[in-house]
Amino acid sequence: MIVIDNSSLILMTKVGILYEILKNLKKKLIITNQIYNESASKIDAFDAKIIKQRVEEKAIEKGEIKNVKLYEKIKEDFNLGKGEAEAVVFCLENKTGLITDDKKAMNACRILRIKFTTVPNLLIYVYKRDLITKTEANIYFMKLEKFGRYSNEILQKNQGGT
Repeated sequence: MIVIDNSSLILMTKVGILYEILKNLKKKLIITNQIYNESASKIDAFDAKIIKQRVEEKAIEKGEIKNVKLYEKIKEDFNLGKGEAEAVVFCLENKTGLITDDKKAMNACRILRIKFTTVPNLLIYVYKRDLITKTEANIYFMKLEKFGRYSNEILQKNQGGT
């Protein structure tokens, strides 16, 4: 299993790569209750509808954290949002990795020795395994540029892998 935070989940949905990732990821995708509430709460938003549907279909599973004190400490120590803090704690409790594009969450992962990846890295993953074509990968990268908060340097560095 691998946990995904709110911003990465919404971004993959907006870009249109969520289906490819779910179909080809060898691990089960997990979101915490807080991340579900953040990502599926805008009932009129297309991405919220897709996320809610994927959870109902069990393509994405929901999980709960157990240690609320640890959650509060992680949230405060790393100045994380509620969803990111829950995701980090869930990773610690279940010895799993995290998909995040949040800089603070990445720093927490580095310090706490949690493996993590980003949406551009996942895009490279599906491309290098011939699960999408080079043209599809380039289209997804253009969409990442439009919807994501990445610098051109990050996108060009990752796109160089396609």
